[in-house]
Amino acid sequence: MRLAIVGCGGMGNAHARDLLKLKSEGYDVEIKYLVDVDPERAKALKSKHGLEGAEVLTDYRKTLGKVDAAVIATPHAEHYQQIMDYVASGAHVLVEKPMVCNLRQALAVYEAWRESGLVVEVAFQRHFEKPWVAARDIVQRGELGRIEMVSMVLGQAYTGVRGTWRAVKRISCGGELIDSGSHFMDVALWITGLRAEEAFAYQDNMGFEIDINTALVAKLSGGAFLLFTVAGDDPSWLEVEIFWGDRGRLVVQPPAVLLERRGKGKEAVELDPYPSSRPVFNFVRAIEGSEENGSPPICGLRVQELADAAYRSVELGRPVRVSELYEELGARRP
Repeated sequence: MRLAIVGCGGMGNAHARDLLKLKSEGYDVEIKYLVDVDPERAKALKSKHGLEGAEVLTDYRKTLGKVDAAVIATPHAEHYQQIMDYVASGAHVLVEKPMVCNLRQALAVYEAWRESGLVVEVAFQRHFEKPWVAARDIVQRGELGRIEMVSMVLGQAYTGVRGTWRAVKRISCGGELIDSGSHFMDVALWITGLRAEEAFAYQDNMGFEIDINTALVAKLSGGAFLLFTVAGDDPSWLEVEIFWGDRGRLVVQPPAVLLERRGKGKEAVELDPYPSSRPVFNFVRAIEGSEENGSPPICGLRVQELADAAYRSVELGRPVRVSELYEELGARRP
């Protein structure tokens, strides 16, 4: 399997490391191209990981038709065209979050994936990490009963993006809500199996052109409520996700998962029985047919529905229904 890594920064390095681990275990993977607009960054990755056979390029289009798969870890605004070009060339794609920048793009990627038969995967790593795999299993088994409410808290020192591409809206496509926040929106929807129906948000840019703090409330399918606190001026990192159902409560505060069922008391969920993996591991195995795609484009699409409704609500000063967004596009919601 010939691969290109497109974007050779932090996540490009992480994905290269994972690919090399698979190679050491006997998987047929070969990193043929390292692509970055800054060739020195690609050369640094090449040297760090001993990828003597990899060619350094500055234009991903030169790899089209020459690889079986691409791993995309570029700035957010570049994802859409790169995904579409690789899929059109017949290559499988693993793309970093957020999948794309808006619902129109997300819908196009979703449809291209459905028509192609290729593996297109969003690198939502919580789909492969024990706390969230366990939480999804518990919720999907019905341990909480009908989901009534989800509350999430994200704290991150996001003001540290000043001076980087993440602080430039035309490149990042938004701030903390769509960046790290995409992981949390995905977790809420993936674990519960619910979809966003309506959203309203307040945001504070704190002098940036992208959002830093967000207070988001949403209605989900089935009547559940979603509350999402995004504190981008946190001193470090904080992550909590709470799921309430009519039978109990589940708290995910990694590495702990705590379950309390009505009349049965609290218990710490034993995580050892649950599998642990990485997006790249699943991506390669899905291409080879030994695993299901653990994070397909429908996940990116559902996140984009919620994010677009939230951002639009900030512009309009009122709740925005997801159906409105599809009506504007003249499209049917998948």
